[in-house]
Amino acid sequence: MPASRTAHPLIDTGPEAQHLLAAFYTTARAGHLDRLAGGGGPLGFDITTACQLHVLLSMFGCDGIVESGCHLGDTTDYLSRAYPALPVRSCDLDPGRAAFTRRRLAGRSNAEVRCGDSALLLKDLMAGMERPLVFLDAHWSSVWPLRAELGVLEQRAAVVVVDDFDIGHPRFGFDSYEGVVCGPQLVAKALPHLERMFVADPEADYPFPCLQTGRRSGTGILLPNLDDTLLAGHPYFAEVPLRPLPVLPTWTSTPSAAAVRSCC
Repeated sequence: MPASRTAHPLIDTGPEAQHLLAAFYTTARAGHLDRLAGGGGPLGFDITTACQLHVLLSMFGCDGIVESGCHLGDTTDYLSRAYPALPVRSCDLDPGRAAFTRRRLAGRSNAEVRCGDSALLLKDLMAGMERPLVFLDAHWSSVWPLRAELGVLEQRAAVVVVDDFDIGHPRFGFDSYEGVVCGPQLVAKALPHLERMFVADPEADYPFPCLQTGRRSGTGILLPNLDDTLLAGHPYFAEVPLRPLPVLPTWTSTPSAAAVRSCC
């Protein structure tokens, strides 16, 4: 039986919330310099994603954060300031973007930025971490490393968050490469032992309103080799069965034609 929703940790309204808000909204939105959809900003300038990550980090006791695809460092900057006690390690395939982000975070002792293929760097980036939160956002160049990244993470105990993920909601965008959607079907094929995953619930009662009026992206959460019952029933997340076929939730704000559907 899933745990009661009221038993799950949420964001408080005291110092914890103030720290999160201050770190989020004082982060420079450098992404607009490179024409990022939505104007850049940490986590696509979506405060609800920040709330989701905060809950995941707390609930699973993560001891580090790894990001694939730092771009110009908006998210990396936010994470390193919001969680100064945790190592925050990122990378980018583009030498110019990696160098820009490295300069941006100079003097931030908990932050590290490398240049190279994220799938090849993941093991080193997670070194010394027993339970990292891994934010997969390397979805920019013509080479899409997601399948290889998931292969690296298959045997790890990690909280894996995939950005630009298809959650089946018309307000939230997702990526697609050569006809392959960044969504549950890809996860089901890449991680055949995984019985279910979760997606961020866009209709949850978050403590802060999202100020992003442009593109918002869906978020997928995978918990390989962790007790995923901890997340079942949490108001910020919705379960997605992966077997026998992936099935996305029905959202009340989704047009009726997009009811519960198979991803195949």
